[in-house]
Amino acid sequence: MTNQNKVPSKTRAELESELFATVNTVLSLNQKYQGGNIKENFFQRSIKTAMNDLLKINLALNKENIDLSKLLDRMNIADKYYQAINVINKVSSLNISTDQLSKTTSSSMLEIPGLSSEITSSFITLMDALKLESFNNNEIIIDLFKTLKKNFDRFPGLELSKVKLAKIYQNFLKNNEKISTNRNFRNSIGENLYVVYKEFKEEINL
Repeated sequence: MTNQNKVPSKTRAELESELFATVNTVLSLNQKYQGGNIKENFFQRSIKTAMNDLLKINLALNKENIDLSKLLDRMNIADKYYQAINVINKVSSLNISTDQLSKTTSSSMLEIPGLSSEITSSFITLMDALKLESFNNNEIIIDLFKTLKKNFDRFPGLELSKVKLAKIYQNFLKNNEKISTNRNFRNSIGENLYVVYKEFKEEINL
């Protein structure tokens, strides 16, 4: 028996219902927006809410060991789901060309539960390394920063937090020699990282 079959039917049914409703909400909002029936600000706010709902659903599915791709096929809404993801990512202003959206953005959404864990782990590892006064290997710190930034840039939305992280990273690169000699600089970098980390955790409601 697979892990998916072990999930209580009520839990699976509730998640299916939420997934179905959210996907259809996104597509309906987009249709109304394209038809000029709703204003842009309302459309963008509603899409952001729907994106957060999908993130929660993805995380819940991952927690219950439910394979999203198989679930979409069984519900016969895979095409609609990917269309909804395209709408969300366009509104989120991701730096992906339109002809790449159908595959790249849908796969990034499918990877969100695992990606969230990777980002969380990267934040914690980097912040812990900065706290260790005896740890002053700049190359490793740079590698940890690169890994965090790469994963963070793949996450849909969070544009302001991405800008903040990029500024922290650039500040570190300009002054990375201070890592081994200036405790205040290390603390400052760590504190700034923690602010972005808290924003990330609050956004995905972990």
